[in-house]
Amino acid sequence: MRLSVDPSAKYRLSDRDRATILIESSDLPELTLAGGGGVAEGDTAVVTIVADQPPDTDTSVNYQVSGSAQAGQDYVVVTGTALLRAGERSVTVEIRTINDDVVFMPGDMVVADWPVRVGTVSVEEGDYVQRGTPLFDLTEPVFTITLFASPTDRAKLAEGQSVTVNLDAGDQESPGTIVELDDNATVSGSSETYEGVVEAVEDLVGVDGAVVTIDVVVEESLNAVVVPIAAVLSDGGQQTVRVVTPAGVIERRPIETGMLDGAYVEVVSGVVAGEYVILEIDRS
Repeated sequence: MRLSVDPSAKYRLSDRDRATILIESSDLPELTLAGGGGVAEGDTAVVTIVADQPPDTDTSVNYQVSGSAQAGQDYVVVTGTALLRAGERSVTVEIRTINDDVVFMPGDMVVADWPVRVGTVSVEEGDYVQRGTPLFDLTEPVFTITLFASPTDRAKLAEGQSVTVNLDAGDQESPGTIVELDDNATVSGSSETYEGVVEAVEDLVGVDGAVVTIDVVVEESLNAVVVPIAAVLSDGGQQTVRVVTPAGVIERRPIETGMLDGAYVEVVSGVVAGEYVILEIDRS
């Protein structure tokens, strides 16, 4: 760009001939890694994924861990996906190493030093087992309700959110709360799943592996006026309904809609409770 001076003009060109500007791109942010270094067995290393600019929406970041260390033997298998939240520029990934310098002698007895219950027993009395063979599972006496959510549903959930827990075993139901919710997804093939923990208010009698259904209210409208979706028409971008007046006349009336639930839609303004709307006119 070239600037020239008009001698007849009533202005003066600034002495500054250079400037620096920042152009924000609408593309995905560029990512760099920070952290790393040495870590002892049994400790946790933290790596930070840093974006050059915060994204406008929640963004899944896929990553891989490679090297001479073996996943599942030297360190806990990582999910491979982290959630970079909208407006934030970084997300941390924890890599927990496994302390495998533990040796058990044939006569050793493993005793849990916390209240537990025996879950699945993998052997029978008199069986010969080789070294490293799982014998049984120990679980907490109070079972944990694990929540699984897709990326779409994860964006609607938050810690502290109220839920209703339905346990198939014994047809039990209890109010509850989401107490934990992962930011990193678990990847299986082409699908991503976010896990969380739900705490029930009432005592539930259950077993490991029982099917639990969790109902979450993500949006609510009380005492709302609703009409069937089929009654709502679109007229030049304006949503309208056909209302039957007290005089028996059908008139088109503009409305403002709100929440949508199945076959019905909330009407925020335009009609009131008790008025009749037309679904379909038989012109035969």
